[in-house]
Amino acid sequence: MPRFSLTVVLTLYGLVLIALTLLDVFFASPSVNPDGFGYRLTDSFRQTPLNNRVLCTTTFRLVPGESLTQLNRRIRQTFAQNRNVQAIAYGHSSVVPQGWVYFPLTNTAKTPTEVVLSMPQHRCSRATLFLERYNRLDSIATLLNDTPLADRFFLSYRHAFPITLSPGQRVGVLLRTTAYVGFHEFDLTLSSRRMFLEYTLDDTIREWLVIFSCVIIGIISLLIGFTTPSPLMSTFGFMMIMITLQVAFFYGYLSPLPYPRSTSFSSITIGTNIKLVLDSAVQLFMYQAIKPAIRDIRWYRPVMWTLIGICGICVLLHLLPPQAHPYFNLPVNRIMTSMSLVNLIWIGYFSLVAYRRAGIAYIGLFFLLLIGDVVVKQLSELIRGNELSLLKYPAQNPLLLIAMLTYLIASQFRRELVTKQRLQKQVSTTREQMDTLRRNDIERIGRDLHDQVGNTLASALGYITSPQAQADKPRELIRDAISELRFLSHNLVKDDERPLTEKVETLVSRFNDFSPVRFVFQDYTEKKADSLPPIQQQSIYSILQELLTNTVRHSGASVVDVQFFCDEQTVDITVEDDGVGLDLPTAQKTGIGLQNMYKRAELARIALRFDSVPTGTSVFLSIPRNPPITNSAD
Repeated sequence: MPRFSLTVVLTLYGLVLIALTLLDVFFASPSVNPDGFGYRLTDSFRQTPLNNRVLCTTTFRLVPGESLTQLNRRIRQTFAQNRNVQAIAYGHSSVVPQGWVYFPLTNTAKTPTEVVLSMPQHRCSRATLFLERYNRLDSIATLLNDTPLADRFFLSYRHAFPITLSPGQRVGVLLRTTAYVGFHEFDLTLSSRRMFLEYTLDDTIREWLVIFSCVIIGIISLLIGFTTPSPLMSTFGFMMIMITLQVAFFYGYLSPLPYPRSTSFSSITIGTNIKLVLDSAVQLFMYQAIKPAIRDIRWYRPVMWTLIGICGICVLLHLLPPQAHPYFNLPVNRIMTSMSLVNLIWIGYFSLVAYRRAGIAYIGLFFLLLIGDVVVKQLSELIRGNELSLLKYPAQNPLLLIAMLTYLIASQFRRELVTKQRLQKQVSTTREQMDTLRRNDIERIGRDLHDQVGNTLASALGYITSPQAQADKPRELIRDAISELRFLSHNLVKDDERPLTEKVETLVSRFNDFSPVRFVFQDYTEKKADSLPPIQQQSIYSILQELLTNTVRHSGASVVDVQFFCDEQTVDITVEDDGVGLDLPTAQKTGIGLQNMYKRAELARIALRFDSVPTGTSVFLSIPRNPPITNSAD
């Protein structure tokens, strides 16, 4: 996706969301049911949502021994019709732990009818059904999240109650719900028994398909991440495993598991802990996904680890005994809610940063797909003046989103793998070429030892043993041999650990110790040249070493200036002398040292240029600062 299209894409995305929101508002069901509250069953009844057909309150209390007449009077005085079509939402469980729902149910069919009143158990920990019949209020049953399947009315972890009505019978249905953690809300549905069983089967197949898909993707991603190795795939696999557990908890499959009674972990609190660990996994995955775009954001990692640490502390608090749970339940739930909001803002902001800085678009693309449906539904609820609900979100089509996310991550991993292999091949080739240059340098030094030092010492020996001995000439030749040995020994010095500016400063100091030429080194970059990749620093050092050696040998200069400059784009290095100049065409053909310098510059992506006149030679090195060049695959 080209960079210039970002504004266009965001604009089109915003317009689509606005259009979908307006359509959802105009074609949605009315907030208040025109038929009032309650429901009348017919022979053709199959299923209906009851959210905006019920009266609800949070302040009601049962009075023992109260007559139905008094009970109905208090219900009409206390209860109000629910206006939220999506759910019956009371608020956070720490503020509203208990709620009540009431509606009349009338059977207008000619035959007895059995219906099922059901709701998901994700945000409702406990539900008790009461029925008004035979001039009294009967408690039918109580279902909890950890109620075994064998003790339920149906093989489903939904809170589901069967109600049987005779022809023409009217009953008042009173439902008490309790939530211990998170938000207290639920989606109330009335179904015929046959329709409920069919939907339960369909939902079970779909739920296990989602769980199976998540766990398979998670395991495969972890295996790929550990064997490649790839931190991106490892963190993605870990995140998918946590999503699997979150989905399993949402559908109720973690409720019957045995939990240690000596800790605060239970079928109720396990969802909170999974969500906290999932928030941490999302942070780790985001870091690996957008790492190229945030390398210079120094506060990113400390803030990320702080958020992960807070989540970890909240999880560890559940190791305390159950008696301590009421004391930390509220703050932990507040932190969990806050972390969800922080993660949402965090992903949105840094997905934009990743796209603008490094062209990483897949994180932002998935973020838009994830929140698009949520934004539409929540905006439409706000426009209609309803309470907001997250009960049916974040995914209306989880398999589609999972498939999309997996495809995006797999595509990114493939690109990273290809890039890594290409970089490894480049690094291997570069090292081989650098080793070749090193061997050439050693061979050249060996030839110099034989041809120059050896011949110079042989000439000195000849003068010493000559019948007409000259005392000054052998001494001069031996001095030349010693100076040449110093040159050769300096070319063998290898100092890869120190920063470039320190190595060059030491190199200039060594040459000043024995050379008649005065070398001056000035760094105007404020050591910014030390931030260049190691392969470039070593190549610059080797090129400067060769340049200074050739200057002493051949230039006849008295002063040599070595200067470092930099701007936002490049680091520039100049070496200028006041010597006799250089025959560049001849040197390029016959000079092995000059050829090696060009080869080193090519391997390290350094622009090398010579400018020689009869009054001296200037050498220019230009190194780009952005993008950085590394000498390793990672």
